[in-house]
Amino acid sequence: MRILVAEDDLTIRTWLKLKLTGWGYDVDLAEDGAKAYDLYQLYQHDLALVDWIMPRMDGIQLIRKIRETSSVAKTYIILISAKQDGDDLISGVEAGADDYIVKPVESAELHARIIAAKRILTLEDELRERNDSLEFANMQMKQDMAVAARIQQSFLPHLVPVFENVSFEWGLLSCDELAGDALNVIPLDETRVGFFLLDVSGHGVAAALLAMTLIHTLSADRPNSLLFRSTRGDDEGYEIRKPSVVASRLNQQFPMDDIIGQYFTLIYGILDLESMVVSYSSAGHPGPVVTADSGEVTSYPSTGMPIGFMPDAVFEEKTIQLYPGDRLYFFSDGIAESTNKYEEQFGMDRLKRILKQNQTVLNLRDSIDNLAVSALKWNGLSPMTDDMSIVGLEVKKDDI
Repeated sequence: MRILVAEDDLTIRTWLKLKLTGWGYDVDLAEDGAKAYDLYQLYQHDLALVDWIMPRMDGIQLIRKIRETSSVAKTYIILISAKQDGDDLISGVEAGADDYIVKPVESAELHARIIAAKRILTLEDELRERNDSLEFANMQMKQDMAVAARIQQSFLPHLVPVFENVSFEWGLLSCDELAGDALNVIPLDETRVGFFLLDVSGHGVAAALLAMTLIHTLSADRPNSLLFRSTRGDDEGYEIRKPSVVASRLNQQFPMDDIIGQYFTLIYGILDLESMVVSYSSAGHPGPVVTADSGEVTSYPSTGMPIGFMPDAVFEEKTIQLYPGDRLYFFSDGIAESTNKYEEQFGMDRLKRILKQNQTVLNLRDSIDNLAVSALKWNGLSPMTDDMSIVGLEVKKDDI
């Protein structure tokens, strides 16, 4: 440990050097505050013994200068003075001193104070190392989370499939870096397109991992997707599973996690591009909302329990007939359940009213964005507590 001694009295300065070097410490001597500060800038001492009364720069001024200096480690400072008044002690501590010794300095007391200071400095070093390790680990975790978020986003439908007589759009806002919501639009064959939206309970890594697993499970990769059933054992021998069957298969494959209680809700629909009939099954998820070209708004029911709640759960299937100009929306409960500062929910009535207003003045893309912005405005300055996701489709009108 390297010690700075700032003392204008030659006798005391010499005595301090003999004692400190005898105890095994490296010592630098200064006869005034200015010289002491020059030495400190060179060596950034571990400990400083500072006399209060010195020429050119007194002890209080020196301590303040040291504390203003940006250094990697904090220097432990012991103020030495003949002053014994309580106000003087407070002034010294307020200036930045860690300890105080009243002159005349006794050898045993000085040694004890330095041993205590050394112990404190050692503990501070250990704490600093731990904090550095935690900071590095936190930085690494943030980098890993950012990479995971980019990977997760890569599975979202960046290029929505284009169809002659229907258009799809979507939006997803995550309350955390990693989303527990997932969605996709998947052409199933020449005349049918599947689309889903799911919401994993909880947030963070666990929810995101399950969401990504489900995206793979509900993909266009026929051999590995629950959306299809193999009929012949070759690349062509597949049939499309009905939405209710998909929900049942998911319920069997993903029972609720008994340890963390993780489950998910799902709404999955299949649109027949020729008849414009949507067949859907909703497992614990809000049912769809349809805004008709006529201006009428209709909400449809959920058809079953969340996935994983009950091993023998039955999932019903509903159908919706769409007509030119109609829009259909799947959405997560993070929109309707968004709360304002008065703990009031956004609500389904407000959601439907906004979609109805959007029907004639905004295109499908802007309608989805407007709904999300409305929910965020309702949320105000409060942090989002759940993901918000939407999948919408619109039946195109015939050209006249």
